[in-house]
Amino acid sequence: MKIKILSLALLVGFLITCGTNDARKDATSVGEGGWAGEGWGGPPEQRGDGKTPRDTKPRDWYYMKYPARASDKAVAKKDQMMMKSTCREAARLQGAADVVRKMIGETLESASGVSDGQSTGQVIVSQSSGVIQGVGVYECLSMGPGTVRSDAMKENWEACECVIYAKYDGGRDALVAKAKAIEK
Repeated sequence: MKIKILSLALLVGFLITCGTNDARKDATSVGEGGWAGEGWGGPPEQRGDGKTPRDTKPRDWYYMKYPARASDKAVAKKDQMMMKSTCREAARLQGAADVVRKMIGETLESASGVSDGQSTGQVIVSQSSGVIQGVGVYECLSMGPGTVRSDAMKENWEACECVIYAKYDGGRDALVAKAKAIEK
């Protein structure tokens, strides 16, 4: 248990940078081919050609949806911009350890040739200084009471769901290769 806590504490120290992209996309929608904002994908920049990270390469980024809430101060002020900003930041900060844990866990669970994904995953986390790069926010959707997504004036950012990401150089294949090397 101490190793898990230490590993997560070390990891959070590495996850400092934040993406600042903003989009009015629906973070929960499923696009062509089924990408629902989760899994391995390409770079997190918003594109004008309609392609999502699922459609681009290199597939070094792992994406997941994460719900969050705006700060109490922003909600008390009823300041939508402040609520949006604090909700996005809460998703990034609170989801940092979860996105990395999910990236490693799901990848190793589905990989053939990795026998002990949990302990191998803990070793990867502890050895990943500089390999797993900052958690950022790809897109967010307002989820507060009374939100009307078709009308920006009727969005309520008290709560949101964001698609956050972390980068692992080499993507899924590099992560699986590292796990296999650790187990030898």
